[in-house]
Amino acid sequence: MDILQTANERMEQLAALMNKDTKQKISADQKVKVGVDLGTSSIVFVVLDENNVPLFGAFEFADAVRDGLVVNYRESVEVVKRLKDRAEKSLGISLTHASGAIPPGTIGNNKKVVANVIESAGMEALYTIDEPTAAAAVLDLTDGAVVDVGGGTTGISVFKDGDVIYTADEPTGGTHMTLVLAGYYGVSVEEAEQNKRA
Repeated sequence: MDILQTANERMEQLAALMNKDTKQKISADQKVKVGVDLGTSSIVFVVLDENNVPLFGAFEFADAVRDGLVVNYRESVEVVKRLKDRAEKSLGISLTHASGAIPPGTIGNNKKVVANVIESAGMEALYTIDEPTAAAAVLDLTDGAVVDVGGGTTGISVFKDGDVIYTADEPTGGTHMTLVLAGYYGVSVEEAEQNKRA
């Protein structure tokens, strides 16, 4: 299957699940992958099966992260706990492990805090990986580029033969796009945000 086709299918599958409290009970022994993304505009919680097919997806708008840095630890933990609870109720299983996504180039304690949030929410933190590399892994991308437009930054990773050969995190993202749309069309920031998402 073509990588772009796979990416589009995964996005459609995830979009169909996102913030829907549907019951999709799975067996307790089924292997799942849990991902947490502490984004600038929202915190995202996703559960995939072992073939990277989305089983659950939800997000909450949050003001706990700024340009990849957690500025409100308590709110981050509370949101992840709520999303974890929703996922467990939806799937009928306990979630004990998760991996976290970070902007490219995040190092030191800024990288560790994502794992700390996951663990404070009641799960063992397996990995913290930069957002574009995480997306490439889900899509089995070995050659090419992934561009992740976040709320405050845009992460870029270039891959060759499965290895990351370039990574960057540019200081512009969806929030900036929203402001440009609001100014250009003369609408409120809230309306511009909704138009951008639509």
